[in-house]
Amino acid sequence: MTKTNLQSYLGKRIRLLRLQKNLTQQQLEELADLPLKYTYKLENLEPNIKIKTLQKIMDALDTDIETFFDISVTESNPLINQLIYKIKELTPSKQERVLKLMIQLIDEIET
Repeated sequence: MTKTNLQSYLGKRIRLLRLQKNLTQQQLEELADLPLKYTYKLENLEPNIKIKTLQKIMDALDTDIETFFDISVTESNPLINQLIYKIKELTPSKQERVLKLMIQLIDEIET
């Protein structure tokens, strides 16, 4: 079993999220108020990073803890997992519509 160190994970995650946002290293540095070439060092040299700096980077990438650390909640009921997966595939406006309808349906069933 290979061990992934946290510094390596953080660097890879920052790079992936930065690229998903179509940002250059310099653009991320500007958005997060980081020194020049700092993003390169984070992504490639695995330096120590302060929590405050990580928060600035997450803010600049417009991401939350769950997304940054790729945390997903799994449900033991396969039907709930299937429903969550199907809802996630919808556009945001359709997601909102489905969720409102589901809440309304649950409210009707409970009364």
